[in-house]
Amino acid sequence: MKYIQDISWYKDGYLNSGLTKKETPHYSFYFQKGSLTEQDIKNIIDIKEAHYKKILNWLDLNNSRKINYYLYQSLKEKMDLMGDDSLGNTIWEELEIENEKTDSKKFEIHVVYNEKCKFIGEHEDTHLLSLPWGVSIYLFCEGLAQSMEDNFMGEDLHVVAKKLLQENKLYPLEWLCSNNNWGNVEPIIIYPQVGSFSKFIIEEYGKDKFKQIYQNTSRYFDTIKNLSEIERTYYRTINQLEFEWLSFLKKANTIEKIST
Repeated sequence: MKYIQDISWYKDGYLNSGLTKKETPHYSFYFQKGSLTEQDIKNIIDIKEAHYKKILNWLDLNNSRKINYYLYQSLKEKMDLMGDDSLGNTIWEELEIENEKTDSKKFEIHVVYNEKCKFIGEHEDTHLLSLPWGVSIYLFCEGLAQSMEDNFMGEDLHVVAKKLLQENKLYPLEWLCSNNNWGNVEPIIIYPQVGSFSKFIIEEYGKDKFKQIYQNTSRYFDTIKNLSEIERTYYRTINQLEFEWLSFLKKANTIEKIST
């Protein structure tokens, strides 16, 4: 099946911006000469190569293609050169998947890296390296990426999710099963929420079940079909899974237990 990425905002100015290039076994890093990235590149390489191995080992997948990894000095520079206004994102543009083998037009990660924001966690790499599993709904796509990172701004996912629950800020999971509803969500809520939920169902029901639901749901299906696939895979509705997850978070000792 062929997929087209929704990147109407995309610019290709970064391709002709004179960036310095550094090759490693699994990445081609691109950055401005004289930047903090250039200063830290040896440490960045060690971190990213470790992330690469960790992610592929967990996914139980192989990858023979290098990731083109672009690091920008500021969000403004990133927006000016490639169009996106987030701290990090992946670009694959066009994708074909057959028997867990992929062929994509691009294989890129774009992130901001400066003194205040070093956005080089596992999140974006997970989006790219999990493409052989398909293009799931955001609930599971972002959930997998955040659970692989296993924290949000340095704090445990379940700890953050429990605080959001206590503040009555969590979004209904059934509502989040429709990608159309993600247009106005708050990043500081949504990422720890879906990361915590994905981590919970992986630990509760196993990686194989999560892989199955990831592969059987799609942002190209309607919401009713995706909800039915969830129920067919877990023998529970999304609301029942949500109840189990929230019950876990509500346990009096959840934060203390996780934090120790």
